Parts: sequence; C-alpha cells; structure tokens
Amino acid sequence: MNFSDYIKHHSKRINETLDSILPAENVIPSTIHRAMRYSIFNGGKRLRPLIAIASSEYMAIAIDKAVYSIGAMIEMVHAYSLVHDDLPSMDNDDFRRGKPTVHRMFNEAIAVLAGDALLTEAFEVLGTLGSYQKNGDMASLLVEFASAIGSRGLVGGQVVDLEKRGARMNGEDIRFIHRSKTAALILFSAVAPALFFKKRTYIQHMRTYGEALGMAFQIGDDIADHDENTEEPSIVNVLGLDESKKLFYEYIEKAKEAIKYKKEGIYLTGICDWVKQEFKL
Repeated sequence: MNFSDYIKHHSKRINETLDSILPAENVIPSTIHRAMRYSIFNGGKRLRPLIAIASSEYMAIAIDKAVYSIGAMIEMVHAYSLVHDDLPSMDNDDFRRGKPTVHRMFNEAIAVLAGDALLTEAFEVLGTLGSYQKNGDMASLLVEFASAIGSRGLVGGQVVDLEKRGARMNGEDIRFIHRSKTAALILFSAVAPALFFKKRTYIQHMRTYGEALGMAFQIGDDIADHDENTEEPSIVNVLGLDESKKLFYEYIEKAKEAIKYKKEGIYLTGICDWVKQEFKL
C-alpha cells in the first residue's frame, strides 16, 4: 500500500472508531455532544493515531480494534488540548483549520466542558482496552498516558508557554515547551503499542522516534507560523530561521535513524517525510 492510500485507509478507520465512541449529537445533553463532535471532526490529519498504527506495524502487532482504540483515545486528548488552547484565556483564537473555534461556535463554558469531556472519555476508552486484549499491560499504558498529558507533560508545557509570552527566552526554555506541550503526546503515540502489547525490546526505539518527531513537528509549526512581532514563544525568535531549520532536519533524521534498520519502518519513515511536506521543509 502506498503512503497516500495508507493514510486514507487508516484515517477512515480512526474516524469510524471515533464516531462509534462519541455520543451521538442527539444524546442529552445534546449541546456538549455536538461540541465534542465538532472539535473531533474538523479536518484533523490524525497524525498521532497514524503514528500509533505505524508503530504497531513496525513491531508486527496486528492492526485491530485495540490499536484503533489507542489511536482514538490519543486523538480525543489532542482535540481537548486544542479546544482549551483556543480559549480566550489561552491563545484566544477565533478560527482553527478555517472554521470557528469551539468557544466561538458554541460558547466559552461549553468549550471548557467539551474539552473536559473529551479528556475524561479518553480514559474510558483506555479502560475498555482490556476487553479487546485481555493480556495487555494496562498499568504501564495508563501511567505513561497520564504522565504525557499531565503537569509534567502537555499541561506543564502549556503553563510555561503562557508564562513565557513576551518574556526573554533561551533555547532550553523553548525546548522545554516543545518537549512537553507537543512532543510528549507524539512520543506517547509511538510508544503506546510497545507498552500495551509488551514489546519491551522496542520501547526505547519508539521513545527516541516519537520524541524526535514531536520536536521536529513543533519546530516546523513555529517556522510555518513565524512572526517576529508575536509574543508567543517560538524557536525561530530564539535561534533564528536558519538554525531552526537546521534543528528541524536534525530531529527528522534522528527519528528516521531510530527505526531505519527494519524494512517494517517504511510507514514511520513516511510519516517523517509527510511532516516535512506539511511544513514545506
């Protein structure tokens, strides 16, 4: 299967999984369920679930309901983080992917609650994995998941991002934000199948791949959104455009290096190239 078909096939299956998990729009209270679905089905590329799927294939794990559920719970957390990031108290964005943000489409309170509900239901999905794969290592997956998205991961990265706006930053500051706010969940996407399916010998390879790709992704995003007048933390404003591009390529190569010794890594490598194309780098 070529990479384009691979993305289409698995994105469709992830969307079907999300559709089956999320309450229908007419389920009471309908407003929150409409907001949750609006945030999930808004044109996202499903990068993180695709990483989990490609990681599973790399380790010869069958792509079944358990793998798609892991991908879905990751996407639900990603969507929750974007809903909250867009709030007036955070990034104060009116549009995402060309559409009104959730707090603009509904209201601020519903946006907060929709994010809360997506995060909570992601843990419900995690809890059901045992019924699909009774011998899975649920404890290791749970600990890694909570760590990736808590105060030492995604949430912590957002805190420092807010505190550093308009302040002088150094390279270590911006790397902390990138590693916590963005790379932590991408790293989890890569390592989750290895943890749950007890593929111990692959865990460090997947950590290396996931963190490097996550760092590259956020650097690419900073380069694409570069505006020297913005107060938002950006690696371009710290290192300059040329050094930022150099670092982007270094992280992409580091990710590829982690998995290149097996031909089964073709789709993980393809995701690296896809990220380069997305940011036109």
